[in-house]
Amino acid sequence: MSKTLPDLPPFRVPGSPDHINDHDLFDIWLAAVRDAFYPSPEYDFPPIPDPAVHGNPGHIEAHNRLRACAEYMKATDYASDSSFPPIPAEADEGAQGHVVAHNEFRDVFAYVAAHQPKRYNAATGGTVKDVANYNGTGQTWRVHTFTGSGTFTVTNADQPFRVLVVGGGGGGGSADQQYGLGGGGGGAGRYVDDNQATITLGAHSVTVGGGGSGNGAPGRNGGDSVFAAYHAIGGGGGGSGAPGPRGGATGGSGGGSGGTFGGRIQGSAADSKYGGYGNQGGDAQGSPQSQAGGGGGAGSQGGGGGNLGTAAGGGRNSNINGSNVTYAAGGKGNSSATANGYGNGGGGTRKGGGGQSGKPGIVIIAYQIG
Repeated sequence: MSKTLPDLPPFRVPGSPDHINDHDLFDIWLAAVRDAFYPSPEYDFPPIPDPAVHGNPGHIEAHNRLRACAEYMKATDYASDSSFPPIPAEADEGAQGHVVAHNEFRDVFAYVAAHQPKRYNAATGGTVKDVANYNGTGQTWRVHTFTGSGTFTVTNADQPFRVLVVGGGGGGGSADQQYGLGGGGGGAGRYVDDNQATITLGAHSVTVGGGGSGNGAPGRNGGDSVFAAYHAIGGGGGGSGAPGPRGGATGGSGGGSGGTFGGRIQGSAADSKYGGYGNQGGDAQGSPQSQAGGGGGAGSQGGGGGNLGTAAGGGRNSNINGSNVTYAAGGKGNSSATANGYGNGGGGTRKGGGGQSGKPGIVIIAYQIG
């Protein structure tokens, strides 16, 4: 991100007034650049010339301090930049060419202002790994993964971050004990991402939503995952088979409807309050018995009942950790399938017994470091 820097003095011609003012403007500009890009103690930025007043000696020393600052910036950030302007030669007592040197320093400093040093982000928290050739870019990125709640502390934030937040998956619904009418699949946790995220300096709490239980009649909703401005609602629980509640619950993606005695029972809707991706749960349908619907996923709606092992809603792919991974898929209805991915909904059971629990969510933050 570009920093706002003070104005530089104007170009000069021999005999121009305001020489002292020009020195002060150079000093102010260098102090702003030092504070923005070379903060101590990480950097060893050279001393900036003292404020100038009329009649002060030390012009040669001030000239050479300007030169030292210019040389430091070149060596630190522009060593391989062939377009970097020439730096004035070291000055000696009695040397001529002050106006030329003034304009050459201005050229150097104006180039730095227009091509500001690139500073990478820095942070702590979660499980950290560095990924070389990140997604084929040739760049190195750092990836922070939270599978449980914690704190993400940002110490430098000059560049955008990538963020993925997935809510916990909803639990699958239980089958009817007497007639074996299947339970609906749990909805996936909401999938929220941002590839150009701005995160402020300091500590940010991270909450990772747990998976919803499948031990009730209808499955329980998954927990919400929250980080900074990003909120991913947990998935809706799947509906239970007749005669219990059948519709499933609203969540980040809706839970599938449980089976019933014929007809069509609609799966529940997705809650889009905080944005992101999620879809409706699948309907129970079929005759003479309606089979349970699949839970909605971040990529598609849950499948309608009608066949054993009703299709779940598809998840959504992300390469935030350096490879493609699918997150937030719904759970199958009328199934014994176990949820096996972050934010996935649990499967509804085919016969008597509790549904499968949904899977916890996840929070991932990534940024370039080289």
